[in-house]
Amino acid sequence: MPDPQSDAVHMGWDPGDGLDALKVPLFQTSTFVFESSEAAERLFSIVYGGEKPGPGEDVGFIYTRMDHPNLVISESRLAAWDGAGAALLFSSGISAIFTTFLTHLRPGDLILHGAPLYGGTNTMLQKVLAPLGFQIGSFGPEASQEEIEEMVDDRRLGAVYLETPANPSNDVFDIGLASRVARASATSEHRPLTIVDNTFLGPYAQRPLDHGADLVLYSATKFLGGHDDLVAGVATGSRDLIEPMKTMRYRIGTTGDPHTAWLLARSLETYPLRVERQTANARVVSDFLVAHPKVERVRYLGAVEDDERVAELAKRQWSSSGSMICFDVSGGKAAAFAFLDAMRLVANATSLGGTRSIACHPWTTTHSNVDVETRQSVGINDSMIRLSVGVEAPEDIVADLDQALARV
Repeated sequence: MPDPQSDAVHMGWDPGDGLDALKVPLFQTSTFVFESSEAAERLFSIVYGGEKPGPGEDVGFIYTRMDHPNLVISESRLAAWDGAGAALLFSSGISAIFTTFLTHLRPGDLILHGAPLYGGTNTMLQKVLAPLGFQIGSFGPEASQEEIEEMVDDRRLGAVYLETPANPSNDVFDIGLASRVARASATSEHRPLTIVDNTFLGPYAQRPLDHGADLVLYSATKFLGGHDDLVAGVATGSRDLIEPMKTMRYRIGTTGDPHTAWLLARSLETYPLRVERQTANARVVSDFLVAHPKVERVRYLGAVEDDERVAELAKRQWSSSGSMICFDVSGGKAAAFAFLDAMRLVANATSLGGTRSIACHPWTTTHSNVDVETRQSVGINDSMIRLSVGVEAPEDIVADLDQALARV
């Protein structure tokens, strides 16, 4: 079986299918021509009627909101990276999360999630799903299986949802433990899901399906896209779980568009190269920040030796420490602002995972819509900086951070 690094370059495209073009063309069309009326009837019977394609049957395409060639190509490569049965591409990371919940859960279900969460995800849970009747509960990274199971009580557990590493703090959760919690609440009529947002590390460094997760979600805007020029979301998992999500996707219109799918397929070809360079750079940057007198605390997955729980997880759950660094600047919000405003090479922006280094102030940007008490309870403060290390020369990144810290 080919390595996913090879699949990411070759999978899903035969030059003979497109005028012998070496690279995947962009199929920028809204609709597709039917070979015959009978063929159209068969297509709709499969898509709308739920019939299964026959052995070797080429189903074809109807309408780009449902499916399109660029989508199929990018999804085949995404599934290969996670070792999944299937993958889906969405219009954004949030739409991937919402479509997942809307497909597999029902009002009244309990969603237990690790905390902290990305601000947008937290808002969706509290402001969208909770008013619809979903019950929401949270637990910290050090919670035991017994403590989490006690939160279920006699309620129907719909899903255990994790971001690991968590945004923005780099807190890590035990995927296997979350899976055991979900299995402990399973009945003959219902099986809770373990869902993992793997955006911070990505499938090159961590494959949650190998550790008991049922579904893996990504903001593909970040490392998978990697060039700050697309917005997309991804879900991977077994075909049994992915197929109903595909139906829900076209029903509510969260399908990724052709240009985005084309850009993502392009980006996946260089994904491991970018991640390796970013990770190497992050180790250099982390060492610099740890030694700097104006930096109070650094949280980086490449420096966890002093935390026995996290060090043990590092050995079995991920293979690379990634390039996300969270640190506190001495002096609170004013010092953090002074630092960010003095940066020249590193951009002051709210995304992450791209080729350019980016830093932001979560308290007033990405997590400003999370209530103050929740932010404080999960360790987010007004001194915190979230840094995504890019592919620039590491000495240039360090020099920029050094001159910016001098302004504090």
